Amino acid sequence: MRFELLFLNTVDPSLGRVDHDSFSHQTLMEMVIEGITNKEKVCGDFAEAKDIEEWKGVEIEDGKVAEIDWDHFDMEGSLHLEWLPSSVRKCTMFQSRLTGTLDLASLPISMKELDLGFNAFTGSIDLERLPERMESISVFKNKLSGRPDGWPPLRGGSD
Repeated sequence: MRFELLFLNTVDPSLGRVDHDSFSHQTLMEMVIEGITNKEKVCGDFAEAKDIEEWKGVEIEDGKVAEIDWDHFDMEGSLHLEWLPSSVRKCTMFQSRLTGTLDLASLPISMKELDLGFNAFTGSIDLERLPERMESISVFKNKLSGRPDGWPPLRGGSD
């Protein structure tokens, strides 16, 4: 009996990685809400896949997603911000029951405003790797822990 062992080593480390911009905005937005249990609040019957131009709270400019306003949509489940289209400048998902962790480093470089207040996100956040254009971020009333890097100790408290 003979066994052969084969090792592959690629020169290009990007092989096997997904190019975010190779997906249509429709596909990206569907991946953003993949973990939402009540998707119909945004896009109707998900099985019938409405075009994102028909989704509630999604503003399209020149065929690209520019703003998402799902304020008070009462959505439940996890959100995949890493799939937001690179053209999104403003994203409001205030007062729902969204869960999971927040990887703010994966936000689109065009992002200027992000409001995820009054949800149930957990873990810590890294404010040092926000998009350069970010002007406003709100994550209050979540279940976040820790303190942002670079902030001084709390008065009268401990770290």
